[in-house]
Amino acid sequence: MNKSFKYQFSSWTEGISNNAEVDWTEQLSILNKIADLVTPRLSLEEIIALIYENVNQLMDAYQFGIGIYDEKEGLIHYKGMIENGKQFPDVSFTVLDDGRLASWCIRNEQDIFMNDFDKEYSRYLPVKPTPLAGIQPKAALYTPLKLNDKTVGLVLVRTIHKNVYQPHHLYILKTAGNFVVRALEFAKISAIPFVQGTGRSKEWRWNDPGELPVKSKKALLLLTEREKEVLLLLITGLSNKMIAEKLFVSADTIKTHTLHIYQKMDVGNRSSAILKAVELRWVI
Repeated sequence: MNKSFKYQFSSWTEGISNNAEVDWTEQLSILNKIADLVTPRLSLEEIIALIYENVNQLMDAYQFGIGIYDEKEGLIHYKGMIENGKQFPDVSFTVLDDGRLASWCIRNEQDIFMNDFDKEYSRYLPVKPTPLAGIQPKAALYTPLKLNDKTVGLVLVRTIHKNVYQPHHLYILKTAGNFVVRALEFAKISAIPFVQGTGRSKEWRWNDPGELPVKSKKALLLLTEREKEVLLLLITGLSNKMIAEKLFVSADTIKTHTLHIYQKMDVGNRSSAILKAVELRWVI
């Protein structure tokens, strides 16, 4: 994490308790930025690092992590957890562990909201938990991540400060976590290994229109040829800047195209557009 970001994080943390007003325009802008940056071509660790830097502009996320729930094995896997810019080794533990807040969150499929950890942990656990890595937090948020009504993991933030979280922070955390879930699902559908390897990546192409269901074909006809070109490049994992360079236009022009694509596809972000294009069988 660069020095300018550390300074920004420090300044923001110091002022959070005194700033009760929420600038939703800025908050939504940052969330949209996260949505555009999260793609299945990134490893889970890379996605966590990306979200960490942006979520820290929205709330006090001194520590940020994502747990992936393996229902078959009954295990929760923390991968790439970050605390104050430092990444920890991976950790796994059983969902049946009565001493872990993450296990409680997954088993009960409920949020955990604590602004005073020492006083409020007893709502969830009989004994105060000892961290597997990093700080003993003063405040924490946990929220389960779901896909098709099935719990597939959780996302959490913890901090060394008390009384810094507001209810809307939980919704921001859910939204950021859902970007990860969408990338996971898209990687599964497209058979791209979620943790990037050194092998050849999938080369996407448009499906034969004659192979499409009528409804899917009609939806595709809403896109212009340029929008289809941009969409395919989004699917391959290129950033807006890279697409702009490839098509010899400005980044603002690509942003306008993506907004039109989202409107026509009735989606809110890049990950949803990619997933829907695959589900509609537009690309193979």
